[in-house]
Amino acid sequence: MAGWPLFLDRRCRSDTICRSCRLAIRQRPPQLPWAAAAYISQASKAAARRPANDADNADDAITRKPSKLELKQYLERIRSLRSPKKEESKSFSVRYFEQNNNQRTELSSEDDFGDSLNQLDASELKDALFEIKDELAGQEEKNAFDEVVTQMGGNWDKLKTADDLEKLVARMDAYTAAIDAEIDKTGAELPQEMLEELDRVMPGLPGLGNLGSRVTLPQIPEKPWTINQRKKITRLNSILARISREMGRDVKLTKKSVQGVFKAYHSARLSLAHGWNNVPLEVWDILWKVFSVDESVNMHRLSHIALLARDMSAAKIVLNPVQQLLTIEAVFVDGWEAKAIDNWKRCVSSLGDENAETFQDFWELGVRMYCREGDLEQAQRAINKLLERQTDPRILMPLIRTYSELGTEEGQERAWSVYRQLRELLGQDMKITDYDQIIAYFLATNQTENALYAFVDMMSDGKIDLKKQTYLPSVVANKFFFGKWLKRLIGAGDLNGALSVVEFMRKKGVNAAPIHLNGLIGAWQRAGGVEDLERADDMAWGMIESRISFVEARRHEGSGSKAEALSDTAPLPRATLETFSLLAENYRMRGLHDRLQVLWQAFRDAEISPDAFIMNQLIESYIQADQAKEALELYHALVTEQGVSPDPYTYSALWKTLGINRLHSVSEDALAGETEAARALFAETVKYKHVFEPEGMDGQLARKMLHTLRRIKDNAGLIVALTALRDLFRFLPPETLVLEMILGTTKLSLDTTGHRSRLVLAKRNLDRALVTWADGDTAKLEGPRRGVALFEYLQKHYWPEDAEESAKRNAFRQAATQMGVYDLLKKAAKKR
Repeated sequence: MAGWPLFLDRRCRSDTICRSCRLAIRQRPPQLPWAAAAYISQASKAAARRPANDADNADDAITRKPSKLELKQYLERIRSLRSPKKEESKSFSVRYFEQNNNQRTELSSEDDFGDSLNQLDASELKDALFEIKDELAGQEEKNAFDEVVTQMGGNWDKLKTADDLEKLVARMDAYTAAIDAEIDKTGAELPQEMLEELDRVMPGLPGLGNLGSRVTLPQIPEKPWTINQRKKITRLNSILARISREMGRDVKLTKKSVQGVFKAYHSARLSLAHGWNNVPLEVWDILWKVFSVDESVNMHRLSHIALLARDMSAAKIVLNPVQQLLTIEAVFVDGWEAKAIDNWKRCVSSLGDENAETFQDFWELGVRMYCREGDLEQAQRAINKLLERQTDPRILMPLIRTYSELGTEEGQERAWSVYRQLRELLGQDMKITDYDQIIAYFLATNQTENALYAFVDMMSDGKIDLKKQTYLPSVVANKFFFGKWLKRLIGAGDLNGALSVVEFMRKKGVNAAPIHLNGLIGAWQRAGGVEDLERADDMAWGMIESRISFVEARRHEGSGSKAEALSDTAPLPRATLETFSLLAENYRMRGLHDRLQVLWQAFRDAEISPDAFIMNQLIESYIQADQAKEALELYHALVTEQGVSPDPYTYSALWKTLGINRLHSVSEDALAGETEAARALFAETVKYKHVFEPEGMDGQLARKMLHTLRRIKDNAGLIVALTALRDLFRFLPPETLVLEMILGTTKLSLDTTGHRSRLVLAKRNLDRALVTWADGDTAKLEGPRRGVALFEYLQKHYWPEDAEESAKRNAFRQAATQMGVYDLLKKAAKKR
């Protein structure tokens, strides 16, 4: 059993019967009643002769040595116990007592007596703790002491046995460890000077050691350097201390922190070169940890490691095996290929040993370096070394890539054979990403056929081997199978590979589906490069030409079908509406109005029914080219004459055709014409109000309408439009729009004092008006009712006040008639 830390043996010090005697009593045969009675009677008589109130006499009676007569009687009783008489079988009784100081208590049974022997008395410990607490000066210190005692012991009255004491010690150890951890964490955040000051102020903290030594920050001593050198080294020390504290708190390194460390180190390198031996090992270690972080954080990882390794070599620092391996790779990538390979060869017996922890990484690095250098024989040897140990067969990937890049027929055959070897070794463990990587190697080196075979391998799980077949089977030679491949390549971003597949399909006489080529065109447009946009245009216009040729052939009974039959290469699929839409949107976004006009002419030649999307792109392009009249003519030609159904975006574009929305300012003389145009456009919008169902009108379009009418000062039209938006399009103005209309601006600004004061005043007036509308009950302003209140407030603000009632009525009737909502509003008013 463990010893008793911090505490003395707290068992009862007044044992009436010693432990050995108690055991003897349990094991011996029943003793004579007269012997027990005689012994107990002597003790009773002795106790009776003592004064009850005399504590000293009581202690002396308990601790005095027995007399010769008592010893003689005791020996006689022991002899009688060893040879008891058979006829003496009468029972006897034992009384058990427990004494604390001057009080003696009789126990009821032998079990209670055993528990008393094993019990611990925690009263003295509690008294000692209370004495310590009383000696503390302030209440804050006493509260802290109570918290510590609670954490250690809990309920001290339950401390009875040795097990309880051991549990208490365990809790104390755990609490001390928690305090130590907290000190370590806090110390990691403090500067070294503060830690040293704490050591001086609190030098004798028991069990805590030296605070300054608990957090050792890597620092370069500043004494050996000159004043100019010391500035750069001091800056490096400061950054290293900060990074060390962050790493101690498990804060991950960032790109900015790594860059800061490298800049400070690079600046101090020339100074440190005058005394590499003055740089501690801890500094090299933390520099290595920072620079060797993953490339997602340090994109110049290997370049930094190469520089650091050279400096460590100059400082005669011995690198561990992992550092040596990373150094070889860094030197190779840094442009010193021959030197890196020589170092790799020298380390074969150490880093490449079968029992070395770097065995696999070492030989894999050799494979990659030899493949990069084109030494495929040495690369194969390194691969064989790995495969003998049954490591991951994916190390064959660099070899497949290198053979593919040779560009020779033999190289392509070797690449395919290595791929088959990899597939056999991996078996069911070969993943889709592995196939994608190999297919990308083949496509990048113009091995479209090998790429197809690998893709078929992936799709058929190796059940179809195209190498053994003369012609492509029908399950492969169809646009749906190639469509899956194109979709996968486009999703992976391999657009060049997708183009190679399209050309391969055409050579094999397989027609591609327009939807797949439209996806490739859209991907090229999203890429945005000059070459990408040219390829998109070439393929799209090729598809448009196929469509126009089809239309002409249909018109002249197959004049073009014979030409197609004579060609071994399958033509591009015919363009669809999506093809024209992709080009139209791209030309509109790039501002190529002339090309969009050419596209529109080709669209009509292709005899494809237009839709709202094409129309919207053309309208937007006309507006960008400042040809608003042509945009309106196109709208009327398509919608009125050809029956194209517009959409909400169509009217968002049309409202941009008004001069008030295109020009910075409009003269007073032109306002009448602008008013007439705006009312007519509103009537046209109402005419196709069904396109806004079921959601109702978009808030941005409604906002554009109201601001347009405000700017041309058509208050009557604004009131009619506001009512029509509510009754016909289920639109109520939000608070922001109301403030904009009140302040007469399309942008609420807080940039200047004047703007802020105007906005605050308008908001205050609006809030007061809303409270008045609700009769002081703000609950009425929740939900849709707030929109109604805002509508009435804005309507009241623009309601004409000076004119007579008949003039107002006539103005509203005329505006509603011109805006095409007079009858509709009358019906809506009756329903309300």
